[in-house]
Amino acid sequence: MKEDALDRLRRHIAAGSFVYFPAWEDGKANVIGAVVEADDTPAYAARLGYPLALADMLPMFVNSFRPQAEAERFAEVWLERTPVGADLTKVVSHLVLDLLANAELATLIAGHPEAEEGRQAIMALHRRAIDGDEPDRKTWKAARLAAVTATDAVAEGTLERRAAQVVEAAAWPGTMRTVLRDTLNALGTAELQLSLSRVGWTEEDESRVFHIRKQAETDGYKAEFEGLARVLAILDADHPALAEQFRVRLELVEESGARSRAVAWQAVEMMEQAPIAARMSV
Repeated sequence: MKEDALDRLRRHIAAGSFVYFPAWEDGKANVIGAVVEADDTPAYAARLGYPLALADMLPMFVNSFRPQAEAERFAEVWLERTPVGADLTKVVSHLVLDLLANAELATLIAGHPEAEEGRQAIMALHRRAIDGDEPDRKTWKAARLAAVTATDAVAEGTLERRAAQVVEAAAWPGTMRTVLRDTLNALGTAELQLSLSRVGWTEEDESRVFHIRKQAETDGYKAEFEGLARVLAILDADHPALAEQFRVRLELVEESGARSRAVAWQAVEMMEQAPIAARMSV
């Protein structure tokens, strides 16, 4: 089954029909569709033995690699380095636990005792799951409600609020389909906002660029350019100081993908080290 999955993936790569998205359309396929020939992540997880939350993250992992040749290589490595018969049931909780242990996240939350208490409580639940003592639904629900309450107590629009939302996203068992994706997205958003704040980029700057672009579209200004190139051409011509800041912002957004790539490789390493739950008979 592993060799069949690799063969299907490699055929799409060789044919040039491997894409970032959609999953399955007009003969083109992403990392999920290439294997199951459908937009069906649960089928991928069931066929190959991945936890659903891990399979759900796979397209996001692949999409964080540029250029596409790097994405294709990671998609192959993902299958190549997953041991046949590996017990992957604890990988998701391990990854979520590491995200919650992020030092900057802890620093942001430190001034909000209820949010920090929630972070510690949810980390403890994921540790229990890793140790084989999976908390029941009632326990997870209580932790989740406490995390929501703690988030609501933090001022909107602040970095601390973003940090509290990371904890809230992680308040689900590793069997929950979106827990890893939501936690990683929330942490990535918080880290990006923190990076932008450090270089002085504000929501007002973001809004200003948006309105400049919209007005140019209405006026037909710099229409010889397209997309991001058009935005940069407009800013260079009329708002040079903002243009310089905007380029820094673009660099930080690009760098934010590094978090996803790091977790992707961490997942591969954890899968390699997972215990073998079943041996195939010869």
